[in-house]
Amino acid sequence: MTYVVAQIIGFIAFIFSLIAYHKKNKNKILGNMIISNVLNLIHYLLLGAYSGCITKVLAIIRDNFIILKDKNKKLSSNIYLILFILIYIIAGIFTYNGVLSLLPLMAALIYIIFIWNGKELTIKKVAFGTYFLWLIYNICVLSIPGIISNVVSIISTFIAIINYKR
Repeated sequence: MTYVVAQIIGFIAFIFSLIAYHKKNKNKILGNMIISNVLNLIHYLLLGAYSGCITKVLAIIRDNFIILKDKNKKLSSNIYLILFILIYIIAGIFTYNGVLSLLPLMAALIYIIFIWNGKELTIKKVAFGTYFLWLIYNICVLSIPGIISNVVSIISTFIAIINYKR
């Protein structure tokens, strides 16, 4: 039963992330991703996929911080970016359970480096690339909605990138 509930929650998270990258405003993209990440946190926790779970906890904090950073220039210092990177590295050490467990954290590290001062198109392009790391992870932890959402999100984000350029 827990596995089924985890899959349902994962599908709801997928819907929010799918909508996110069709938004044209950075804060709206991040707002949708916060909702998606909260649901994914529960999804991975129920699956016992702790590396994915901690990555989603940090993503919620990261996305909220970036929204605040864009409103308060005092928070724009690269010191905060370095702090986030260090936190991801520490999380990777504590959740390390083989190379597979590093994939979500690698995706998160790549994402935060580019989203920190990135524009909407940069965010979409980087998200497109990091979905491939998550796809491998989701296959290995048997996250059916994760697999489907990554494939669909790769296609959807690719379309959003093309539409953004128009």
